[in-house]
Amino acid sequence: MTLAKSVLGSLPSYFLSLFSAPKCVVKKLEKIRREFIWGKSNNRYKLGWIRWELLLKVKKAGGMGMGSIQSFNLALTKWWWRLKGNPNHLWAEVIAAIHGGNSISSSNLLILLKKTIPGIWKDIGSVQAALGKLGIDLKDNLVLDGRVWKWRSEPNGSFSVRQVRMGIESRSLEENRDNVAFDWNNWAPPKAIYLLSRAQMGKIASKVGLLQRGVPIGDSLCSRCGIHDEDPVHIFMSCLWAQCIWWSILTWLRIRFITSNNLNDFVLQVKLNPGDKVWKKVVYTIIMATVWNLWKVRNEKVFEDSFIPFRMTVEQIKEDAFLWISNRSRLKKPSWENWKDFNIIDQM
Repeated sequence: MTLAKSVLGSLPSYFLSLFSAPKCVVKKLEKIRREFIWGKSNNRYKLGWIRWELLLKVKKAGGMGMGSIQSFNLALTKWWWRLKGNPNHLWAEVIAAIHGGNSISSSNLLILLKKTIPGIWKDIGSVQAALGKLGIDLKDNLVLDGRVWKWRSEPNGSFSVRQVRMGIESRSLEENRDNVAFDWNNWAPPKAIYLLSRAQMGKIASKVGLLQRGVPIGDSLCSRCGIHDEDPVHIFMSCLWAQCIWWSILTWLRIRFITSNNLNDFVLQVKLNPGDKVWKKVVYTIIMATVWNLWKVRNEKVFEDSFIPFRMTVEQIKEDAFLWISNRSRLKKPSWENWKDFNIIDQM
């Protein structure tokens, strides 16, 4: 995910900052990233468990925050902002002379553009129409504050490619969160965050899920209890072994046991417990550590035929959450003795 976002998504940045990429080029670039994420070998695609649109969606909207290349292209073509902010530069005066026939400051046009003249500036000027189709009006968002042109929603009071891109993605991608009570939590590692999101949506490579996708794996029974079919709900919630884990964790957190066979509803009910913002985030981090370890021990049983006792798993959950919060949050590091009793008053 990081490589696809930071490397594959940034390689064409020089060209995308100048040229408005055709749809066929954007689709090709997204195809390269998609094949890298989901995997492709011997001209055969591996299983894709999540809609690509959800991976592109911003984190605040419940997505994975990879970002679309189209929004990247539209946000980077920011020369129209540079033209307004630097009207006395030589290149700006040349553009004004060619496309406006007068000075930039005296023009009422937001973007100087003479459509009959081909070239790079025509691509740059077409951004206004492209953003308009997405419901973003440049006249409303690009405003003059004194002598500085800024983007209206930018909190720093200037212009930000990141802020423009977030505005594009929030409008161009679906705003519904698929009814999933998922929030991005930077106190947990990305692998645990992605797993919880997939588990809440039921997009996990369970035995039932693999059989539904035509993967021959033999029986679909849970490798731990051997009684019920192994689907995502059974792995993380309804299996007696998983329930013992959750009962121990909730007892440690001093939260009454929640009866639910749906992970999304379970997480939502835990979030509704009274507590301040820090306490809720700590508990949410522990939930992620629990889901992560439930998946790890399940895989140990399936692939290594190694059954890990639930008490050992509970201790591993406490240890993982302790390390994540100690190293990834800005809270005062709790002592291990206090953490084992879940005494975190000093951190709150």
